[in-house]
Amino acid sequence: MSLAAGQSTATTFQTGRAVGKELASIGLNWVFAPTLDLLSDSTEPLDASQTFGSNPAIVRDHATALIQGLAAEGISACPNAHPPWPLLEVFRSQSSTELAENVEEVSQTPEFTPLANFCATHPHDSLHFGEPVHDFPELENTSHTIRATRDFILRGRCLYQGPTVSSVAETPEGATVCDKHLPFLIMLSGLNMIKLPKDPQAQLESIKILEAAVMSCPLSARLVRESGARVAKFKTQYLSWPRALSPRQPESLVLPNHHIFIPQAYRASITAVSNSPSPLCGLAPISILLLLTPSVPRKHPNSPSDPFEPLGRALSTSFSRLRHVPYTLSAGLTEIHRPFLQRAAAVILVLCNISSALIESQDEVVSAVQSILRARDATMPGPQRTRKVVIGAGDPRDLRDDFPGWWGVCCYDYSRGALEAVTEVVLGQREATGVLPA
Repeated sequence: MSLAAGQSTATTFQTGRAVGKELASIGLNWVFAPTLDLLSDSTEPLDASQTFGSNPAIVRDHATALIQGLAAEGISACPNAHPPWPLLEVFRSQSSTELAENVEEVSQTPEFTPLANFCATHPHDSLHFGEPVHDFPELENTSHTIRATRDFILRGRCLYQGPTVSSVAETPEGATVCDKHLPFLIMLSGLNMIKLPKDPQAQLESIKILEAAVMSCPLSARLVRESGARVAKFKTQYLSWPRALSPRQPESLVLPNHHIFIPQAYRASITAVSNSPSPLCGLAPISILLLLTPSVPRKHPNSPSDPFEPLGRALSTSFSRLRHVPYTLSAGLTEIHRPFLQRAAAVILVLCNISSALIESQDEVVSAVQSILRARDATMPGPQRTRKVVIGAGDPRDLRDDFPGWWGVCCYDYSRGALEAVTEVVLGQREATGVLPA
């Protein structure tokens, strides 16, 4: 999403090349990216930053640019697409004749645009077909729905001929089959490749079930041959195994250029939600600045234990009395936070929700912070009232609610590059040039 906010498909293309170079350097030539889904109310907060936004044309153009950038370095992209299941609910109970009549209507929906464009421009590339079993807990209807989508939408309407890949998620609540049987169900639905569970024992059991299914004919010979032919053709045309087994030496990569290019891309994406200058401009360096950050998963095992540590370090270069106090959405604000809120000259509240189940908890944290600051500011003259900044470090929908009296900015991510770029805007050292993806 930060790439879409930067409004440059050229930057997205160069990002694809940069990622492609690094993948090639370690012998990888296939990547599950980008995401073709549109941002919608049903998108999980953790997945929101992986989308290019809610505008079909923007998603189409940036996805195409990223795929082309990867291809320029010999990397085959396998885009992620969750077909618009709500629009296909009708598929679950209709006959083949009735399904065919609805294909044209479904293909005209905005959600369909990025998927249709990929199928038209890359008809033999691979496509990651979401986690359909997870999207349809009523497993007796799942195979029918997936086959209908494949036959009428992908193969029929889009003329897509490449191999389809599916992930095996945890068995949905209320499902009537265990995890180890999910790969069989997916293959029975006509999808061609499976990303097996991470657990080695579950992998082994799933493979045994698939082997038994092939030997006892629940999986038809035609289905097995079709999957094998599609995968073999894809590997022959798009994946160079000799190249993957002989990766380039790191010194042959232009990696130093990446350290210049990547910060520029992050800077271009930072989006100010408020029109006025940052309230931290003109704040005395000796003022107490309170930084409230949520507890979130680390981006990488080698990352700091607190992923927002780079933000605190960057801010501390301008404010020596920075106080960085984390919070958790499960516990909310505690008595530890209240004294800091009552003494700070300025407060930066970082929002980064990772689950729709925690939206209410995040709202409670925001409400508690606002309540404490309102009570404090009511006793203060205007110039001494708290200066307030809210940063969206993930899902931009975290900032869609009204924050009266707060200055808002979005960086879409909590990687080090994104946090350092948003710090420059918050401190007034650089203007925000990004635009919220429509």
